[in-house]
Amino acid sequence: MSVQNGRYVTLDEDTDSLPSHQPDLLTSRSVEISTQTDASFSSIDSRGGSMVGAIFILMNAVLGAGVLEFPYMFSQVGLITAFLFLSFLLLCAGTSHIVLAKAVDLAESTNYHELVGKICGRFAMSSAQVFLILYCFGSTATYMVTAGDQLQEVCFYTTNTTVEVHEFYCDRHFLIPICSVVVILPVIWFKNISAFGYVSFFSVASVFYLVAAVFFEYLTMDERAPINLWYPPDSADAIKILSVLPTMSFAYQCHMTSVPLYGEMAGRSINKYLVVVGVAMFLATSAYLVVGYTGFAIFGSKVDPDIILSFPADSIVMTVGRVAITLSVCMTYPVVLFIGRSALEGFAKEITRSTSFPLRDGNEKFRLASIALWFLFTAIFATFASGIKDVISVVGSIAALFMFLYPGCITAVLAWRDRNFAHVFVGSSFMALGALVFLLNIADTINEHMQGHKDKLLTWWGLQVPSS
Repeated sequence: MSVQNGRYVTLDEDTDSLPSHQPDLLTSRSVEISTQTDASFSSIDSRGGSMVGAIFILMNAVLGAGVLEFPYMFSQVGLITAFLFLSFLLLCAGTSHIVLAKAVDLAESTNYHELVGKICGRFAMSSAQVFLILYCFGSTATYMVTAGDQLQEVCFYTTNTTVEVHEFYCDRHFLIPICSVVVILPVIWFKNISAFGYVSFFSVASVFYLVAAVFFEYLTMDERAPINLWYPPDSADAIKILSVLPTMSFAYQCHMTSVPLYGEMAGRSINKYLVVVGVAMFLATSAYLVVGYTGFAIFGSKVDPDIILSFPADSIVMTVGRVAITLSVCMTYPVVLFIGRSALEGFAKEITRSTSFPLRDGNEKFRLASIALWFLFTAIFATFASGIKDVISVVGSIAALFMFLYPGCITAVLAWRDRNFAHVFVGSSFMALGALVFLLNIADTINEHMQGHKDKLLTWWGLQVPSS
């Protein structure tokens, strides 16, 4: 990376200026940043989205079916420990968002992998591209699986059938492609992430219906579990309690969305984005606490990892809740696809850079083709792939890198430039935390697989994918 005329030269403009070992940020104690950004960056900013839309998009990325797992997590550690964990993770996640926003202003980039590359070097950018593609593909495929599984249960309820005896239209292999084409396909074609504000509203509203439904059941329940809610159960040890931390940390995973979202905000500023992040994180944490406490209070230690399964199968309130979960994950799909498609485009540009036919920015044919193929392959994978759970669970662990490791790397690099060793320590600590959560979740997946737990919960965001 180089600085010319007071601004950063992008990877496309100067292919030799970004060394693989360190960026040019390290060569100077201060870097001049002009108030005039490049034309494409400024044009995005001038027509960007509103703060309200940004709040809904960020909440769409962070909320989801994972909210259903909080009563189970609370039952494993008790309310006091759960609250402490959530407070710690909320602080870390919020800090990461602000780090990324400041880096966007510094490096003039509107996608995650390019931002990492401009500050941390080409190797870091390439790794971020690969991890983003893997994570987003696994996420979008799992959204389809989850939608199909929830709709299958709704179909069983409405037709009074079971998984052993049912009509073909109640089979998840039929429901997944139908739901994907009817609900997901029409909303995946937007060019800018700010356009997903309306889509995200329906996703967030669906999740809050679930929150209200569990709270309603709590208020109307005749009997509640006679159990001490505040402290971990007597059978819990330190390892068991700490094993909840990686699961809970992914409840705040939305950092990939944060970079383009902030980059596209109209009249963006750090103060405005502090409000966006603050409101989104407050509402998400409130949802987690309400569902976690009320679900745990109702069922105690017997609560299911999917709170809906703890309620009677003939509950109309929870059947509607399954429809709400389906709508939520379907409306999250296009946002995650947008992130994955951007990483795929960046990866394709890197590969074709030295060929006779390099891929240029704004190639509309590539954008449309990549969206169509991404949708097609995730639909096929979700519908027919067997043994999907453990593979996707490992891929889902990558979220820790986007939440902690890469923001920590950005912090450490910029702090080293300014010889701010306190911030270097903070950045290094974030990197260590990201690596720890990543490895712990992989170890948990391997352990569960070796023990033959066939119904393991996908813990990076709490989506449950039963065995096919």
